[in-house]
Amino acid sequence: MNIRKIGVVGAFAAGAAFALAPLAAAETGDTPAPPDFSNILVGQVQSMNWLFGAQATASGVDSDLITAGDPTTENPLSFSTISADDLTDNPAFAAMLFGPNWEDEMSSDPGAYSLFNGALTQFYDASNVLTYALLTGGGEIDVADAGDYLFGSEAGIADGLAGDGFFADFGNFFQAGVADLFGYFGLGALDM
Repeated sequence: MNIRKIGVVGAFAAGAAFALAPLAAAETGDTPAPPDFSNILVGQVQSMNWLFGAQATASGVDSDLITAGDPTTENPLSFSTISADDLTDNPAFAAMLFGPNWEDEMSSDPGAYSLFNGALTQFYDASNVLTYALLTGGGEIDVADAGDYLFGSEAGIADGLAGDGFFADFGNFFQAGVADLFGYFGLGALDM
């Protein structure tokens, strides 16, 4: 048997193991503990804080105007922020966060969660919905526990989790992210 055939057989075996693992875990009769997303959230928030800081530096914003976030596993949702007044005084940075029509799109509490008009937050939440479903064998995130797995506004999370099943929830967050990108690029004014 040549190496390619062995590789194909190995790939099928690994795929079958991943696909059937939730079923094998479900047969034990034990209720599995919910997955711990603290490290996932820390990584996501750190990347958003870094990008927020890089955009601020690139647009010449004084570092004293930025309140730096420091996410930890105990407090993973520690985002870097800037006051709305300071952001208004720095239109280049505002345009990087909210797009060319930033005055119409800007929120009252801008921060790293505002990247690309908030689209990055929505896409991370969509990804987390799918990751949670994968780790729990198709489970849906409960709105009451959403703070352990998602970030964003309470209303946005409630709307995102209003779907019938995890794939509908993923679709809700993904569509919200696309809508935020439309706002970022100013495409909302197009008549289609």
